[in-house]
Amino acid sequence: MLSCRELSGQPILVVDDDPDLGRMLEDVLVLEGFRPIICSRAEEAIEVSKTESFPLAFVDIHLPGMSGLELAAKLKEQYAEREIVFITGSSTVDHAVQAIKLGAYDYLRKPFTLTEFRFCLKRFQEKTLLRHRILRAEQRYSQLVQNLPLLIFGLRCDMQLDFVNQACSSILGYNPEEALDTPQWLLERIHPEDRARVEPTIASIFTITEPPSTIECRLVHKNGRNIHVMIKFIPSWDSRSGRNLRYLEGIIVDISDHVFLEKALVQKEKLNTLGAISAEVAHEIRNPLVSIGGFARRLQIKHPELPEADIIVRESQRLEKILNRIRDYLKPVEIHQKDCFINGIIKDAAGLLAPEIDKHAIYCRLDLDPNDPTVHADRDVLNQVFINLIRNAIGAINKGEALTVTSSQDPQRVHIEFRNRTNKPRIKNPEVLFLPFDEGGQSIGLPLCYRLVKSMGGMLSFNQEQDLIAFTVSLPRVGDIAISDLEEQAPLDSGVALYTI
Repeated sequence: MLSCRELSGQPILVVDDDPDLGRMLEDVLVLEGFRPIICSRAEEAIEVSKTESFPLAFVDIHLPGMSGLELAAKLKEQYAEREIVFITGSSTVDHAVQAIKLGAYDYLRKPFTLTEFRFCLKRFQEKTLLRHRILRAEQRYSQLVQNLPLLIFGLRCDMQLDFVNQACSSILGYNPEEALDTPQWLLERIHPEDRARVEPTIASIFTITEPPSTIECRLVHKNGRNIHVMIKFIPSWDSRSGRNLRYLEGIIVDISDHVFLEKALVQKEKLNTLGAISAEVAHEIRNPLVSIGGFARRLQIKHPELPEADIIVRESQRLEKILNRIRDYLKPVEIHQKDCFINGIIKDAAGLLAPEIDKHAIYCRLDLDPNDPTVHADRDVLNQVFINLIRNAIGAINKGEALTVTSSQDPQRVHIEFRNRTNKPRIKNPEVLFLPFDEGGQSIGLPLCYRLVKSMGGMLSFNQEQDLIAFTVSLPRVGDIAISDLEEQAPLDSGVALYTI
C-alpha cells in the first residue's frame, strides 16, 4: 500500500506563462517532496508529456497559442486518470463548464495563497492514496475469489451467468469464458435426474421472500462424470424496495469426496457384516446339507421312481455351489501393489478381449485421460478386474452396440468407468450385485471384482440412468488415502472425521 513517503518524488507538471509564479510553485513543490516540471507554453508541455509520466498538472487556462483547456484535453487523452488543476486570473462560466466537462480535479483562481496551493496538493495525495487502497483491496478480493477451491457465480433473473470464478475449470472442466458464453449454462449442468427438482427451486428464488439456503444435487462434468455438490445461495435484494430480487450470487461446494467416502464406508460395513454372517451361516448349513444330500441319494437309489428324491438331490447340489461361492468370496486376496499407469492396463485388457468383442459384433470405445493417471495397485489383479467387467458388459450388450471405457481423475482419485446400454429394468438394490449368492448370469465375476478392488484400497460402484448402466472402479491417486486406510483413521460412526480427512 502506498504512503505519503512513497508519493514523494513524483513529477508534477506546472504550465503557466508567468515565470515568477512558475518559480514560486517550483520551490513549494520541492519543499513538499515532489519533482516539479515547469513549462511556459502548451506545446512544450506536450513534448514533456511524451517522456514524463506525471499524475498531476497545474495548467493556466490562458496560455499563448494553444489554450489551457485544449492542452488539458490532450493530456487527458494520453492518460485518462491524470488529474488537472486549472489556474486562471479571469474565469468565466463558459470556462468553468468546459473545465468540468474535461474532468477538472480542482480550480485555483489567481491570486491564490500558498495555503490554498498546499491544500490542493494534500487533497491530491489523499485521493491518490485512497485510489491505491481501493485498487489493492479489489486485487486482493479478486485473487481471493479466483483462487478459492469453491465455484462462485452470479446469476441474473434470466438464468444467465453474470460471473463465475476460475474454480469452474477445476470442478466442472469448463473455463469461465465457456460458461459465461453459454446460455443457461448452470441449468444445463444439472444432472437430468435432479433437474426437475432443482431448476424450479432456483427459478422460484427470484419470486419468494425466503429462498432456500442450500440445495444438494449432482452436476455433470465436461467429461460426463457426475459431481456431487452443495449450492449455497446469497440473494441480492433491490436496495430501494428491499424486496425485489435482482441478482443471485452463489457458492458451489464439491462434496463428491464426502459422498464417495460415506458410500464406500457404508457399503464396506454392510458387506463386511454380510460376509461375517454368510461365513457363519455357511458353516452351520454345510453339515446338515451334507446329511440331507447323502440321505437323498440313498433314497434315490432305493426308490428311483420317486421324482421328489431327484428334486432334493438337485437342490442340495445347488446349495453346495452357493456355499462354495461364499467360501471363495471370503478367501484372503494376495495383493502386490506398485505405482502403475492406468491407461496401459485398460488397453491391455481390451486388447486381450478383442477376439471376443469381435465375435459378438460389438464395439469397445476407449476414452482415456490424456494425462494417464497413476495409481498404486497390483497391475495383474487390476487387469483381471477390467477383463471381468468388460466380459460382464459383453454379455449384456446387443449386437452392434458399444461399451465405452473412460478414465478420468480428480484431485483425490482415479475413476475407470465401464458404460453400456441395457434393456433390463432398473435394479432397486445394486449392492446385491456384489454378493456371491446369485448363481449364473452376469454377477458371478462381480463379487470377486469388488473384493479385489477393495483389497487395493478402492471402490467398485454401480450406477443406472435410464437405459444406461455403468460400473466404476475408483482408486486413490498416488499419494492419496486409500479407503482401507480410512477405516483405521475414522470409525464408522464418526461423522465429523469423514469430513475432515
